[in-house]
Amino acid sequence: MIQRRYSSTLIVVAILAAALLVYSAYDELIEAIGNASILFLGLLYFATLAQNVTLWLVFHASVDAGDLYLDTAKMHFGGQVAKYLPGKIWGLVYQATLKSDSVPLGHIVQGNIVLYALGVVSVVFSSLALIVYPISLLIAVVVLFAGAVLSAFCMSSDHLYRLIQRFSRLSARFELSNAAPRTDFSVPTRIGVYFALILTYVLSNVFLLNSFFDFDIHQALRLSAYLGIAWLAGIIVAISPSGFGVREVVFIGIGQVSDENSFELYASIAIVARVIQVMQDLLSAFLVPGIVGLFVNRSRR
Repeated sequence: MIQRRYSSTLIVVAILAAALLVYSAYDELIEAIGNASILFLGLLYFATLAQNVTLWLVFHASVDAGDLYLDTAKMHFGGQVAKYLPGKIWGLVYQATLKSDSVPLGHIVQGNIVLYALGVVSVVFSSLALIVYPISLLIAVVVLFAGAVLSAFCMSSDHLYRLIQRFSRLSARFELSNAAPRTDFSVPTRIGVYFALILTYVLSNVFLLNSFFDFDIHQALRLSAYLGIAWLAGIIVAISPSGFGVREVVFIGIGQVSDENSFELYASIAIVARVIQVMQDLLSAFLVPGIVGLFVNRSRR
């Protein structure tokens, strides 16, 4: 009860803080919206969609769902919307209501853990590489390949699932040790997924920044690193739904400490990034399962 009240209080505070940011950066927001580029917005959506489709296919294989592509599409993309609800369990609850009897709940839990690990690894190492590349391109490349090794580890049921079963309380609750999917990924697939996620993540941030603002490529890459760090902070602060408020504050704070741009500019970037993310998640939750459903129905005829 106390934790629920604490979470609700933080959500109210985050909403009030967001309103204050909108008020503070109103002029910059109006200018950014007026400068919006349809071309870059389209590229942004397709880059983000490619990232989410990659994660969905990994999730589908991780839960060993066979030909139930429509079910896993609804689980994954609908779960992206459920993350905005207070509490971290609603995405899993939503997925559990959609699962087939042939797919154990333990598979779904482990599939989500794989995606979580992949997301954290790809964002952390891409952000680190973007931070160090102005100093040394070689170090940035080493950082990226170190992330590739860790990503390959995360996508191995032989390794990651064993850690889950040993250290996570979820293991006993969902009997993960008895429900581990048999599906595993080849090493080239693991490396390919990792670099695909990094490429689409960086491109989506660059397209986002160039959709509304006028940055050169070096500025856009640096700001992409700041956005990645802010995303990670939102993941760590688990009581805030989808890191709402946390990401924005961290991004603005990093920008103020690291660069000479105004508070209002960083506030407008944070607000635009959040609004665009919500709109993309809502659109994909309706669009992708619908398209997958059309292909599934056509293949059954």
